[in-house]
Amino acid sequence: MNFDLTDEQRMLDDAFARLLADKCDFETRQKFTRAAPGFDPALWEAMAEMGLFALPFSEEAGGLGGTAADTMLVMERAGRALLTGPVLDTFVAAPALLSQDGSDAVLSLIEEIIDGAVTVAYAAKDATGQKVTAEAAGEGFVLSGKKSLVRYGAEADLLIVSAELNGAPALFLVKSDAAGLTRTGYPTQDGQRGAEVVFAATPAVQIAGDAAALIAETEARLLAAACAEAVGAMQALLDQTVDYLKTRVQFNVTLGSFQAVQHQAAEMMIATELARSMSYFASMSVSEADAEARARRLSAAKVQINRSAREVGQKAVQLHGGIAMTMELAAGHYFKRLTMVEMLFGDFDFHMDRLSALGGLGE
Repeated sequence: MNFDLTDEQRMLDDAFARLLADKCDFETRQKFTRAAPGFDPALWEAMAEMGLFALPFSEEAGGLGGTAADTMLVMERAGRALLTGPVLDTFVAAPALLSQDGSDAVLSLIEEIIDGAVTVAYAAKDATGQKVTAEAAGEGFVLSGKKSLVRYGAEADLLIVSAELNGAPALFLVKSDAAGLTRTGYPTQDGQRGAEVVFAATPAVQIAGDAAALIAETEARLLAAACAEAVGAMQALLDQTVDYLKTRVQFNVTLGSFQAVQHQAAEMMIATELARSMSYFASMSVSEADAEARARRLSAAKVQINRSAREVGQKAVQLHGGIAMTMELAAGHYFKRLTMVEMLFGDFDFHMDRLSALGGLGE
């Protein structure tokens, strides 16, 4: 398998890296995470101007028809920069859920997403067991129920909601100004935002297609994207830790001169490279047509990503000492984000159980 980047992918990676270095340094990020919407609108506009939001949409939907590898590159850079905002749902979930719906209304929304004018929150299956139900109302539908832990659910312009319709899964679009919609936002520990969203006979438009298949594919793409983001965060944390060990002086010598410390840093590097390999594997697996094989591969990838994220995060905090627990140092913020990514789309135990139930990787 050839893992070399194409010239276009190198250009994409370099351009996005320069944009983030210019507009998303740690101090700027901290300023925007203190209050809603939790991200820099000017940076979001610049990302749209780069064509990033067009990249994952199909050409038929007005996008650029980017690949899973392109998504991996973007999300890894986002992880390195600790990028905040509804990136996962706007850049990954929305293209997976909307590209196949060729209606004029959806194509118009896609155009606004690509232009950066509309942000998206995906209110997926609620981890707390709560559910939303849909019923026909005139020529449309209304939703009732509650979703918790919705990423940027109070700030997004458009909600994509999974709901139960006549006992079967269905997907709906809900605009932020819809009647009967209540959104309560809050900050999360990693500098991102979450929300509790309540639907009370809220008007919604159904998304065409096989909802169950779309949800499964979207969850696969989101998991692979989260893996890539985690790898970016691990790499940044490794780089920052090594730089700290080269400059921090203790007992009149740099910390990095101690062999035991070097071993810890080497273990961080090994864990990061293992995670990177499994991130590649996850990105390659999202297009697998066999749903069971895809689930096995993605669970295997998430198991290693979670294991590596914990090892890299904990060792980075240990090697930085007490300063890593302060708000002023980026290391602690990377650690928090990695901890949250561990829980996204299934934690270590969930994916170990799923992998076991499916008979292991088997490849």
